[in-house]
Amino acid sequence: MGEFSLRDLQHEEFEILLEIDRICKKHNIKYFLNAGTLLGAVRHKGFIPWDDDIDICMPLKDYKKFKKISKKELNESYFLQSYDTDLTSIWYTKVRKNGTTAIETGGSDKPFHQGIWVDVFPLIGVKDDPHWLKSIAARAAFAKKLLSIKNSYISESKNLSVLKKLHKFVPLEALRLFAKMVYMTTFKSHENYEFCYCLWAQKKFKAKYKSALFNESCEVEFEGFMFPSPKNWDEYLTIEYGDYMTPPPPEKRNGGFHTLEIIDLKKDYKYYVKKSDKK
Repeated sequence: MGEFSLRDLQHEEFEILLEIDRICKKHNIKYFLNAGTLLGAVRHKGFIPWDDDIDICMPLKDYKKFKKISKKELNESYFLQSYDTDLTSIWYTKVRKNGTTAIETGGSDKPFHQGIWVDVFPLIGVKDDPHWLKSIAARAAFAKKLLSIKNSYISESKNLSVLKKLHKFVPLEALRLFAKMVYMTTFKSHENYEFCYCLWAQKKFKAKYKSALFNESCEVEFEGFMFPSPKNWDEYLTIEYGDYMTPPPPEKRNGGFHTLEIIDLKKDYKYYVKKSDKK
């Protein structure tokens, strides 16, 4: 593993953010800093000192536009990763940096791109109805499961279950098309709903924010540059963190919900990913 500091990692992630910002400004794509990135902007005017990633969100129509444009516009140093561009089942998007490594715990045998990344989450409309939320979560999880089973063949060569053996013969592109149809009918614009949610890796959906919270934007400082934020960032951060201006005690300061097992700022992830039989 290459030598690095957390600050070095943050610098690489910031470069990805600048590339995303360039594309969004050029093509009038709306986005916001969110989660710990927005908290860092407000409380530290940059990264939270112990944070190891960057998160942004986009209204669904802007998210779709960003994905479409970025496949052509994104600098060749970066890779747009989603279920339809890589062997992954995530239902949001990551912009990864080529030639680098950021492998999460348990990911060293996964065949998809595992470079340093910035998360791009779609902002979707939801109802404040537990049964409705459970229903859309189940539909989305089903499509994700089908993709994850298919993608697992790249790293599996034996001990397949009967379901996987049958599933093995379904073309990947057919499953991607099915997933796209499920997501298109499940995920809707937040503008048509009273509540919204940033779609990420969680299995449960929540009516977490009022959609009106994302109607207007302002700019906040992050690492010496200005980036878009919900205009009422105080309401957003209070929902997320409560007393957000008070840092947590040292023992609770971590990089979020993921744990990075292997990080190398100079070497491509393929160097670390285990070789496997492809059947």
